[in-house]
Amino acid sequence: MKNQLLFTVLATITIGGCSSSQGDGATFTTAAPTEPAADAGDPNGTFGARVDAEAPDAAPPKLVFYANTDTTLYQLDPDDLAKPMVKIGDFDCVGPGAGTSVMTDIAVDRTGKVYGVSPAAAWPLEIKDGVVHCEAKWPLAYGTHFNGLTFAPENTVDVTEVLVGGNAAGELYRIDAGTGSATQIGTLGTDAVTGLPWTVSGDMVFLANGGNPVGYATVRTCSNPPTTCAQNDTLLEIDVKALKPGKQSVAKAVRGVVNKGTACTNAASPKGFGSVFGVVAFKDKVYGFSRRGDFIEIQNDTGAGCLEWSRSDLDFAGAGVTTIAPITAPPPR
Repeated sequence: MKNQLLFTVLATITIGGCSSSQGDGATFTTAAPTEPAADAGDPNGTFGARVDAEAPDAAPPKLVFYANTDTTLYQLDPDDLAKPMVKIGDFDCVGPGAGTSVMTDIAVDRTGKVYGVSPAAAWPLEIKDGVVHCEAKWPLAYGTHFNGLTFAPENTVDVTEVLVGGNAAGELYRIDAGTGSATQIGTLGTDAVTGLPWTVSGDMVFLANGGNPVGYATVRTCSNPPTTCAQNDTLLEIDVKALKPGKQSVAKAVRGVVNKGTACTNAASPKGFGSVFGVVAFKDKVYGFSRRGDFIEIQNDTGAGCLEWSRSDLDFAGAGVTTIAPITAPPPR
């Protein structure tokens, strides 16, 4: 990896239905189990810590989902999705007198290192002793609200991994670590039905997929922002290889509105899902974390959704996924 880690962040503005604390996603990462203070619902739970991939005797890393509220980082076991989430800790740069009032999203690189974004800064993070420590603050030189974050795999935006985010204007940027200097690398394109631009409702996730990268985003359109916007999110497939300097569209295919699928038997599932502020992807599924505390299974080929569980005490703001998580790409459209 280059001496200066490069990132891509999407500048974001707030539009209808999106509070100033909205975030973009859920994070999926490689992690080794440690012993944190577990959430009350999981007294034996463990959270993921970064693994040194070059350590000769390192234990095999464990895949975990990360998701965050405005103030706190959580973990979910992808091998047991019904198991209660584990609280990892609070962000020490969030709160009165701290660096920011909210953390709007998180992202994880291929080694398990976690990063965050707030409305006006990016943050490298360290998980230690029940606290999520903000190691540095990288001010973002834009007057808009950042709410999406993920990593682009190696040999896409650059030869190294690049942090990517998404905004309500559908603008994508890369940003150099520590400087706040950003370069636009694309947009999310336009909805062919309404003629309106796709805007990031909540999040996106990109995966390496053995050199054939796959990407998704939860998006919506707004006819009169910020007051009149689509109530339900749409799953958009992203052409990760199209991310490059410029204002070109990186939309690859509209997979479908995230409505309750015909195969969903959960009577508690609403007819449609909105404010999906965090997404992860694993095998042939996308999983969404919504602002109302819903955890949703989404078919990656159609966008059909089904409620897995809901926690009204958790207003999810963001999440992400490591680029090396296993993924099954949907059929071409």
